[in-house]
Amino acid sequence: MVYERINPISDRHQATLTTIGKKILELRRSTGLSIERFCVRNDLPRISYANLEAGKNFHMTTLLKVLDAYPEIKSLGDFFMGF
Repeated sequence: MVYERINPISDRHQATLTTIGKKILELRRSTGLSIERFCVRNDLPRISYANLEAGKNFHMTTLLKVLDAYPEIKSLGDFFMGF
């Protein structure tokens, strides 16, 4: 069974989610960790994290917790710089 959203995400918003996901993927790859190891190390639900990397809709708290794993990223502004 496939879930269809009542209010689909606009193409513009989906493009933003995809861009965020790609940046998160690049950050994780820089650590050399698999999704599973990254999630265990940072106490994150694997499905929530995988959805974030895949550019699917996510909770802001998931993004904030992921960014906590990178001390060089001091704020959301640091993360979004260059978007």
